[in-house]
Parts: sequence; structure tokens; C-alpha cells
Amino acid sequence: MMILSIFSVLALAAPNPNPRALVDSAIAAVQRSTSLNSFHSLRLVGMQHEFLLGNAERSEGPWRTSYAQFTELRDIDSPSLRRAEFGLSPNGTRSAERVTTLTDSVIAGTVNGRQTGMSHAFFEDMIDRVDGSPERVLTLARNSRQLRFEQTLKRFGNSYDVVVFPWRNGRMRLEINAETHLPEAVAIVRPYTDNVRWVIFGDVTMRTEFLDWNVMPSGALWPMQMKTTLNGEPLRDITYSSAAFSTDAAPPDSFAISDSARIQFAAASKMNFSKFRYGMRGQSSELAPGIVRVPDQWTQTLVKQSDGVVIFEAHISAQYLHDVIGEARRRWPNAPIKAIVMTSDPWAHLGGFREAIALGIPIYVSAGSVPFLTSISKMPYTLAPDSLSKSKRAPKFVPVSQKTVIGSGENRIELYPVRGSYAERMLMAYFPDKKLLYGADLVFPNRGTDGKFTKGFFPTPALDLTRAVGREKLAVDAVFCVQNYPAFAWSAFTEQSS
Repeated sequence: MMILSIFSVLALAAPNPNPRALVDSAIAAVQRSTSLNSFHSLRLVGMQHEFLLGNAERSEGPWRTSYAQFTELRDIDSPSLRRAEFGLSPNGTRSAERVTTLTDSVIAGTVNGRQTGMSHAFFEDMIDRVDGSPERVLTLARNSRQLRFEQTLKRFGNSYDVVVFPWRNGRMRLEINAETHLPEAVAIVRPYTDNVRWVIFGDVTMRTEFLDWNVMPSGALWPMQMKTTLNGEPLRDITYSSAAFSTDAAPPDSFAISDSARIQFAAASKMNFSKFRYGMRGQSSELAPGIVRVPDQWTQTLVKQSDGVVIFEAHISAQYLHDVIGEARRRWPNAPIKAIVMTSDPWAHLGGFREAIALGIPIYVSAGSVPFLTSISKMPYTLAPDSLSKSKRAPKFVPVSQKTVIGSGENRIELYPVRGSYAERMLMAYFPDKKLLYGADLVFPNRGTDGKFTKGFFPTPALDLTRAVGREKLAVDAVFCVQNYPAFAWSAFTEQSS
């Protein structure tokens, strides 16, 4: 027994593997008889299907999907990419070619020969894809001065040595198969403060699995499939038909971005959701006495009642919610914020949700949304702590599953579940004294190619809303919504939606 104990102690005291040796072994496994250092460009051809996370009938999915075919040219020595892709429709037709050009600081898109600067959120997503691919992540790991061994774990009956290093505003975790030495997965953990759909999750884990490794004509190995998840939810699957390494550098103009596109990218970055402020796209106005609309990206609505103010929605960001509260206090200095009504729960409309909890404001939501929103209130925010992660307050939900009344008097609000195929977990808000309806995210006028309104509204969401109004026997004169449109006459809405 004493001998076994000594050996156990010695085993426990064994030093961790050298992280640089692990990365070197992975480089050797990928390059085989070649040298990654000799390659300077990479051409990829493949297809992709992407899950539209946060944009579905319910916030837990399942998700709608888009499909594309693409070719890519990458600069191995820097995070630069030129990607040409065609969207694929269910009937097999292809969209116009879209070209995305990425450098280490700018991203631009080209359609029909016109190049324009894209959003910083898209830049952050694309830089992940490039730096998280095998040829780049191994170089980044090898060059990191803070590379360290994290742990050995078991997956699929195999052992994996995990190394980790800082990257951008978070970290990368590289899982190396202990037998083959191939890098079989990379996880990027960081916040995405400018991505309207991902920001609410705090420390996001973007994990890519590399599989179906094949020997390329260059002699190096390459994974012909990559599967990426976001916090465990499927984000995109990519299948390659070819991966051609080259010792030649990409042509100098391959990643050219015009000055005008750079200016547009800089301007778009100032409008990122983390920087978006009240009034950047319009000033508030009174829709009816005591009912104020705040336009901007999407609308928020302020409703003055005798005992306080009710705010509709909590989207964009924590700062933006404070801006809207500031507007309410400017208009009605002595009125407290008594409640927030959230009429739906898609990811893009939750930017200020956690801040509302931190402020202790009661939140009216569909009863079906409570489990998902509760999980959002518990998300880890260790890399960029927010007010809720510091206060650790519990949400004050008021679940709505039937008619629910807020306040009294001329601005009394009646909340109703909408239900239906599109509006499964949406609420509508009715002002009976004004015969005014807030139609949640269900009023979408048709637009022409010039962006102007044409006759009619999107039929499916309109159908759910009109059915709910009929079911509840509401007398409606006008309808407005979360989208930044003017109020519409109810008769026009129903006539043009049928």
C-alpha cells in the first residue's frame, strides 16, 4: 500500500505537457512532409449552410437555414480573405454574386461591382473564421507568449491535450488529439459587443470541429468539413471540395478595399449597437397624449400612467435603455418607471433586457418566454461584466398567458397573447380608450426595390395579428409596431393583408 501511495503521489506530481511542444506536434501532423512556413496563400472551394440563430418562431430554435456556394482566397501570413459566394434558393437558383473582402482591420462587400463597407459585427464574425482555421490558429498559438497547457480531456473515447492563449478580447482553446496530434477543435471564447444577436450571451463560446481530414495535392492535411456551434447551438456547417495551398503570395490587389468603403466601414462602426445612442436616427414624438414613440433602429414606446411610466421593449443595449429612461424622466420628472413590456423574445430585441433586470424593473413577457429569458439572466459575463453580473438580481417577470391589464385611466394597457404560426410567443398591447393597437413585431409593409412602401403587408404575421384581434373582439382604429414605421389605419392594414 505504501508503494502504491508513493507512485500515486509521483503521478500526481508529474509535470504538465509542454504547450509549445504540443503545438509543434500539431503543426508537424498537419504539414506532414511539407512546411506550413513555405505556404503563403490558400484557395478553398466549398458549400455552406448557416443557421439563422435568434431568428425563428421561438428563441430556442429550431432555426431557419440559408445555403451558399463559395470560393475563397486567403493570405496565410495575415488575416486577409476574399470570398465570392452565391446564395442558393430551395428551387436551385443562385443569387447574384456577393464578394466579401477582409483585411486585419476592415471588411467590405461587393455586389454588382459596387464595393461598400460592412458592419463591425460582420468583421468580428469573419475574423473568427479566418483566425480560427487550422493554418492560422496553429501559427497564432505557436507565436503567443502566453500559450499555456489547460487540461487533458476525453471525447469520443480519445484523449485531447488542450492549450489556451489570449486572443482579441477573449481567448482561444485548441484541442489536439493525443494520438494523431491533429488539431481537431478550436473554441473561441469572447464577448461580441457589436453583434445585436450575440451580445446578450456575454462570454460566447464559438466552437469549430475539424473533421474528414484529407491529404491535399500539396501534401498537407486539411479538414474537408468544419462544424461551428455558438454556445452549443449549430451555427454553420462547411464542406470543402478542394483546398489548394500555394507557396506564392496572393496577387497584391486580391484584398483591396477602396477608400470609400473604408470610410463607410468607419461610419458603420460608429453605429454599432454598443455605441448606438438615443436620437441617432430620429427624435421621439407623441403618438397620442401620454403615448410617446422613440424611433431610432427599432421603436420603443413610453406610456404615461397615473402612477408611473411603462416602456415597451428593451432592445439595442443597456446604455440605450438608460437613454430612453432619461427621455421619460425629462418628460415626466416625478414619474417612476413602473414596468417594461417585452412583446417578443428574438435575440436581436434583447440588448437592454439584462439591464432592465439589474434596475429591478418588473418585466411583462409571454409566459412561454420565461424559461429562455431566465437562462439569459444567468449567462456568464466574466470577460466584460455588466450591471446584472455585478448586482446578481433575479428577474421580476410578470408572465402573460391571458388578458393582463396594466394601469387605469385613459392610457390603460391590455396585454394579450397573439399566438399563431409566426407569433407563437408574441404579445400585443391594446389601448381601449384610444382604440389603438401595438402590434408587436407583426406589421411589415411591402417595399419595392426603391425602398418605398407598396400595397399590402407581409401576410403571415398580419394573419396572426388580425386573428388575435378578432378572437379578443377588439375595436381597433390604428396599429403601430416595434418596427420603425408610422401608425397605419387598421382598416387599411386588414384590407391589404387579406
